[in-house]
Amino acid sequence: MKKDYLSREEDELFSRTVLDFNNSSQTNEKEKNAIRERTKILIYIVARDMLHLSYDDASTVFLDMEKELDKIITSYRVSNATFNQYLRQLCQYRCRRMKQKAYQNNLWENAFFMEEAAYNSKHPGDYDVLDACTREHRSTETYNQDLYSEYGLKEIIDFITKTRNVLDYPIFNNYEKKLRKALTIPTSRKRFLIFLLTLPRKTESIDSYDIARVLQVDECAINRLLYLKDEALGYQEEKIREIQSRASKHWRIMAKLVANINKENDEDKKRKLRDHYQTQVICHRKNVSEIRKVSNGMSRTYISNILGLSRSSVSVAVKETSTLLEMIAKS
Repeated sequence: MKKDYLSREEDELFSRTVLDFNNSSQTNEKEKNAIRERTKILIYIVARDMLHLSYDDASTVFLDMEKELDKIITSYRVSNATFNQYLRQLCQYRCRRMKQKAYQNNLWENAFFMEEAAYNSKHPGDYDVLDACTREHRSTETYNQDLYSEYGLKEIIDFITKTRNVLDYPIFNNYEKKLRKALTIPTSRKRFLIFLLTLPRKTESIDSYDIARVLQVDECAINRLLYLKDEALGYQEEKIREIQSRASKHWRIMAKLVANINKENDEDKKRKLRDHYQTQVICHRKNVSEIRKVSNGMSRTYISNILGLSRSSVSVAVKETSTLLEMIAKS
């Protein structure tokens, strides 16, 4: 029977095997070779089935990582990530590096095309291969573009809500199975996506692959959603700094007022200073509360404005999703 290399049980079992091998003081060549062969298989499967790369791209990633196979195995240490998740992170890094290299090559090609164009304009009688090369280059460039790069936050949410691909994502546990079933309903899907927007920026528990798996949608679409969310929250960082500056200002005034109150002997003046102090305390607490609201993710008002919904609809979506997640966790 063919092993399900991506199953949770197999992943956890092999993760322990690799950790025991790395922590062992003695080298067992038979075990080492077995781990190497299993890792080779996993690299290709992870690249192909978890990252959904084409056969050619998965093979390129495999050949690139095979050169450092022993280093990859010995570098795995105790962490929250299983061995499959560890390999997935490495594959993602190699993919980004490959894309960056391809992008640099495209820059050199563009420079070549510009030089050829300038030459052909001065020598019209020469054989002109520029048109054919340019057409081929542009078609490849268009093919490689991110399919969702033109989508705004509202558009990508509508797309994910309406689209559910039958992708071969593995289900790791019964909780994910129930959640995936619940999120087949378009209303629940949209509420779930709105709930994600309210979570803090770059939350450690958020993983695009995990979200894509339960929603059964292309991971690139989820990456676009999270990118737009982080971009929107990035604008709020300036607002946070402004509020922090105001809060610090009120704090400094409060410190000076306390010193003046202790020095003042006149009761009327001391009462006025205390009143002023209480006003500053209220302002400071208000600023601190505002910072917490901004830091907790996209505000309900901001989401309602972007998606064209009422604020109460956004609040209902967040509440219903929280209830759903709690119910599935308890069942």
